[in-house]
Amino acid sequence: MVFVNIVAGALLILAIVASGGVFLFKTYTQQSIASKQDSLEKQRAAFEPATIEELARLDRRIGASSQLLKTHIALSLLFQDIEGRTDINVRFKNFKYEPAGSGRMSVSMSGTAKSFNAVALQSDIFGKSTILKDPIFSNLNLDQAGNVVFDFTAVIDPARVSYAASVAGAVLDSTSTEPGSTTPAVPPTGTP
Repeated sequence: MVFVNIVAGALLILAIVASGGVFLFKTYTQQSIASKQDSLEKQRAAFEPATIEELARLDRRIGASSQLLKTHIALSLLFQDIEGRTDINVRFKNFKYEPAGSGRMSVSMSGTAKSFNAVALQSDIFGKSTILKDPIFSNLNLDQAGNVVFDFTAVIDPARVSYAASVAGAVLDSTSTEPGSTTPAVPPTGTP
């Protein structure tokens, strides 16, 4: 029985020490959590929520601008291509630019030429364009002065008139003999 009393006393002392250890650990953990929360609040205050919100808004604006630039069409490239490829015996008027479906655009113009041969030559020249796809000359007639009048339509390759591509092309084409040119110049053809 003495042995049982010694074991019971040892277990009692061990239980009291263990409960004291658990109490001290609990107190230490609560103080540590409170200290770390204070530290976290100080760190949050150092970041200034107003600055974070302003930077987030700026990031959204930059993202929207980037998306606009990716989808922006640089019509100046189209005009440069038409200008550089127009035969001296051909004139265009009534320019029209409109959607052609499935993200593509079309251009249509009416024009006059000095002869049917000039229209045929113009068709060949536009056929070599990387911007104008499927060029079609139609409604060929003679006007009262003997000039050929016609209608022209073509589909525009959106990848070739993309603003982002033109900027990248300008950087790549910086060794060109024509500063700022993104398309090769095509000299006028035909006889004066």
